[in-house]
Amino acid sequence: MKDLQKVSKYLKKMFHSLAISTAPYIIFFWLFIEWSPINNAIRKGLLIEPIQTPEGAINLATVQLSSLTKFIGCIGQLLEALPYILGFAMLKRLFVAYEQKRIFTVENTQIYKKIGWLAFLNGLFFIPLAQSLMVLAATLLSPPGHRYITLNFGTPNAESIFCGLLLVVISLVMQEAQGLQEENQLTV
Repeated sequence: MKDLQKVSKYLKKMFHSLAISTAPYIIFFWLFIEWSPINNAIRKGLLIEPIQTPEGAINLATVQLSSLTKFIGCIGQLLEALPYILGFAMLKRLFVAYEQKRIFTVENTQIYKKIGWLAFLNGLFFIPLAQSLMVLAATLLSPPGHRYITLNFGTPNAESIFCGLLLVVISLVMQEAQGLQEENQLTV
């Protein structure tokens, strides 16, 4: 149990840091996307992957960006990160409980269930919408006929949906185990 508490203490801190730093990082990235160190990192394929459009991949370092396209790109990335930010906050709560030796509780099963539904919704809505906004941001200033709004559904979506449903089922199993544990404690 001491090992679980020790690991939980560190994971709690890590998930807390990720939950509070992800959105400011994305906003900073889009505010300073044209700054040469960031632009050079993008050009080399670091920080952000090229955006897939019907005409091929577009590296953001090679396109002209207006304030509107930066705003759309920032909103797209924030939307893509939202399920992760919420998931990090939920995982922090989970590891706080583990650190306090609260393992099989109703609260923990609810956290697993919420993370599962969040992953499911991520694959169903957040990923396609975020990708659409990123494609729009990358092609908005292109000449007419080369601007795109796309809606894609592929392997990343299916993976997220599958993992989400799996977590929901695991939470239901944990809920049953928690109920059996309470029943056993009441048996004399």
